[in-house]
Amino acid sequence: MICYTESASLYNSIWDYLHHKLEYHIDKQLTAFLAVARNGTTTAAANHLNVAQSAVTKRIANLEHELGTALFLREYRGMSLTEAGEMFLARARLIEREYRDGKDEISAIASAGLSNLRIGAGPVFHLNWAARLIGALKQEFPDLNIDLRTLNNEEPAEQLTSGEIDVYLGMIPEEKIDNSVAAHVLIQIEHGIVMRDDDPNSQGETVDPARLKDYDWVSFVTDPVTERSIERYTLPKGSKSSLITIRTTSFATGVQLVKSGSFIMSAPLQLERFV
Repeated sequence: MICYTESASLYNSIWDYLHHKLEYHIDKQLTAFLAVARNGTTTAAANHLNVAQSAVTKRIANLEHELGTALFLREYRGMSLTEAGEMFLARARLIEREYRDGKDEISAIASAGLSNLRIGAGPVFHLNWAARLIGALKQEFPDLNIDLRTLNNEEPAEQLTSGEIDVYLGMIPEEKIDNSVAAHVLIQIEHGIVMRDDDPNSQGETVDPARLKDYDWVSFVTDPVTERSIERYTLPKGSKSSLITIRTTSFATGVQLVKSGSFIMSAPLQLERFV
């Protein structure tokens, strides 16, 4: 049993433990920890791992005993991470990803190439470039199998760290990116306002933001930055109300709502041709 009280010592203990596990395999205790952290309860984790709940509970207890600290707070509605648990999770994700990438590299060597590529894409990318990209990849790598998933901004960070997807083309909020994810800026996204052609506010070259406060707004995908901008420029100073009454991840539904009546929508300019 390893007992530490100082954060630095605990950090080193966790890192040494995880590196030791990586030398051999991702062990059952680490797998159980990740499953509980992601699912919130031992019952859900057990269902995910297809094992008995008692097995998950025992593995978590053994892991906490080995580290000498509690990793979870046991609450009525489930389990939440302690400070040590948060620290452990960050490193566990790194180890899991390194282990998975290592297996992929060995598999690629054995099969003379990557056999499967899982791509997640936000709407700007999958509507504009995904088909061309996939076509080019298949030409260069004819034996490659590609799985394309269209995702909103809340999903990809978790799917990247859990290994459900290999790469994501789209926006991920900075607070959701940790050091297990490599991020590269590809394009700058600007937003415009989608409204009906016969709307009086669409006739001029510019729009007075104050004239937009009486509309019902549709927010396309989960984008808190754009939503805050909409309300900052359109609402009276100090107002705490919200103009956004509908949120959707479907671009087509947003356009149909605008077409139907009193709705307007913010959308990336790169989607203008689809309107």
